[in-house]
Amino acid sequence: MEINMANSISEQNKALVLEAFDTLFNKRDYEAAVRFWSDTYIQHSAHIEPGREGLFDLIRSAPDTLRYEPGIV
Repeated sequence: MEINMANSISEQNKALVLEAFDTLFNKRDYEAAVRFWSDTYIQHSAHIEPGREGLFDLIRSAPDTLRYEPGIV
């Protein structure tokens, strides 16, 4: 039964991540995306401005044709 619980949590986590990426990268719904990215989010890329707003600004500046297509989750 523990294995099923772990799989269930794993599947829920995968669904959450896919929803977060779709919300930000595909729908570009920044108001909804704040639910997924904390205001204390740490951006580790030197090419993107710090924090959640740095990530959001990157997406704002990207072409509308940019889409997130999930691979292996």
